[in-house]
Amino acid sequence: MSKILAFTNQKGGVGKTTSAANVGAGLARAGQRVLLVDLDPQANLTKGLGLLDAEHNVYGALLGEYKLKAYPLRENLALVAGSPALSGFEKVKGDELDREFLLKDLLEPVRERCDYILLDCPPALGLVTLNAYTCAHALYVPLEAQMYAADGLEKVLELVSRVQRRLNPDLSVGGVFFTRHDSRKVLRRETAEELRVLHPGLVMSSFIRESIALGEAPHLGKDIFSYAPQSAGAADYQALVAEILNR
Repeated sequence: MSKILAFTNQKGGVGKTTSAANVGAGLARAGQRVLLVDLDPQANLTKGLGLLDAEHNVYGALLGEYKLKAYPLRENLALVAGSPALSGFEKVKGDELDREFLLKDLLEPVRERCDYILLDCPPALGLVTLNAYTCAHALYVPLEAQMYAADGLEKVLELVSRVQRRLNPDLSVGGVFFTRHDSRKVLRRETAEELRVLHPGLVMSSFIRESIALGEAPHLGKDIFSYAPQSAGAADYQALVAEILNR
């Protein structure tokens, strides 16, 4: 039975989608059967992995228009496409009974065929994100070690606490990791240390350095391991994958 991991942050532009794509690819390279699910209305995960003509997407599946469709990307790695229509999910399903469990019910039939299901959550903490938290076993939170970094984390932790009480008692925070990290900058070092003190055991050892290759790979529809396997970005995500596997 698969383990469901959600990549989430209330703040946008922190490398959430990049992390979901590359952790998924890294897990697949390690022999794990991985399903990626694009829950962000921007659908950047879908576009960034080269899936441009998906007829079926997660929104249509959530609405019951068709069965869940996973598109194979490479060995051990498949993707459920995202859709801009997800931005209207709350309006369409907001009054429905058990609306927080729609994604959990949708993924249940495919869980035995995967080792990991990775959810790329939208930055807004709305109904789509709530569905992700309700079915996830662990959340991973990418952060930039800069001023106000803790604000987005606190909002995530607050929602986690509510979800644990009411919807998913098994939910945990798997870890927080820093993206676009530069340990030479004093502010980044100080912010990282401050968060380690505030949340002992939550901040992961692995961090993702600033890397040109990480920005280039999605434009070619590739993950970092396919695009630049010798790059700093590939090394950093390889280390993060190893840490996730050992948690």
